[in-house]
Amino acid sequence: MNEAVGTIGERAIAVFRPSSERLRRLGEWFSAEYQPLLRFAYFLTGERAAAEDLVQETFVRLYRADLRIEQEGFRAYARRTMLNLRRSGFRRIFAERKALAAHLAPAANGGMPEPTDHVWSAIMTLPRQQRACVALRFYESMTEQEIADTLDVSIGTVKKQMHRAMTTLRDALGDRSGS
Repeated sequence: MNEAVGTIGERAIAVFRPSSERLRRLGEWFSAEYQPLLRFAYFLTGERAAAEDLVQETFVRLYRADLRIEQEGFRAYARRTMLNLRRSGFRRIFAERKALAAHLAPAANGGMPEPTDHVWSAIMTLPRQQRACVALRFYESMTEQEIADTLDVSIGTVKKQMHRAMTTLRDALGDRSGS
């Protein structure tokens, strides 16, 4: 990191600026992962504006934690951060947005699944962890081990949550496998 020193009154303060290499690396990762993270965030929130805010806050957290995580760990770290943000302080923001959205005309959602779609509606009724497992498995194409690492749970928990989610979805949508 580069350091610049300024003064306020008689006290010296240090202002840290990120290295150009660090910014370049994070910028490349951001460009490559923005759309997948936005899809995942939309899956978690059900609203495009809330999903964009969640992705933005996730990248702020990644920027701050960049020195602690390796590039190979960005994918899982980003998704785990999104889930943690969704569970914590973003709840209030999402509730406010939802209340405002009820009074405003809906805007185009930029290719995201329509909430009125029967499959999407069924998915949104799943509990949070089941919905996260489904999103990571089918929208992010992660293996059970990658999902477990991302959610910081055991593989058995992932299997149990996926089984429960698929059972709920089959009941809600009917079995369309043809058997």
